[in-house]
Amino acid sequence: MRRGRRFRLPALVLAAIGLAAFAGGARPQGNSTGAFDRLKALAGTWEADSPAGGKLTSAILLVSKGTAIEETIGTPEESEVSLYTRDTGRIVMTHYCALTPSGNQVRLEARVTPDKQDEFIFTFVSATGMATPADAHMHRVVLRLKDSTHLSEVWTKRENGKDTVFTLNFVRR
Repeated sequence: MRRGRRFRLPALVLAAIGLAAFAGGARPQGNSTGAFDRLKALAGTWEADSPAGGKLTSAILLVSKGTAIEETIGTPEESEVSLYTRDTGRIVMTHYCALTPSGNQVRLEARVTPDKQDEFIFTFVSATGMATPADAHMHRVVLRLKDSTHLSEVWTKRENGKDTVFTLNFVRR
């Protein structure tokens, strides 16, 4: 009986140590709070020339008690939405696309840096609403915070392995 207890105690201790190590190391390094606050400062209305002609509006709102950022880009007739949320070490973006035939939803993420971050490079992670990986989808988005009144967004649409890049240069209204 004594021998069985001796082996149980170390096994329990090892299990507890293993769980503590897993819990401590499970989170990505870095703090996304400062970077997310930089994006929250974009709240407001922005305007850019459309690559197709005319003007585009970007309405950026804080939603869910400031834990998410909603960006609606488009015209009064047609628009699309992106939601940004923070996680430890990254900002996660879900884009509900209106420019793709299937209207898919892609998830992208950008790593954050401890410095004052002015550029966010969102890369493709996964998607829903796509029949095949070759379907048209937004594969990369780069946000550049130029100053308090200028923002650029560089969108990369991928279809059949070919990328089409377009830039939107927004001015705060």
